[in-house]
Amino acid sequence: MKISLLLFILLITSAISLVTARHDARKVVNEIELERNKALQIKNHHTNLVIEKATLTSRSRIERLAIQKLKMKYPKREDIVLLPPPPARAKQ
Repeated sequence: MKISLLLFILLITSAISLVTARHDARKVVNEIELERNKALQIKNHHTNLVIEKATLTSRSRIERLAIQKLKMKYPKREDIVLLPPPPARAKQ
């Protein structure tokens, strides 16, 4: 009788431990999946930012903004002044 009771208690304890372990494992798997989703969102956001940076820093966009907003223009040939190179310094 005592052995049967002891075995029954061990069986119940083992079953509860198994259920608890599986529950904990599922929680960990769900947390891992959430973190993977966050990492994917961050990666996508980074990709979008890289594309946006490339768009905003494109040469054609900068030239267009310089002409339209800053009223800049290319210099005429007669407005360009070439400076002579600086004199060479003597070695000491």
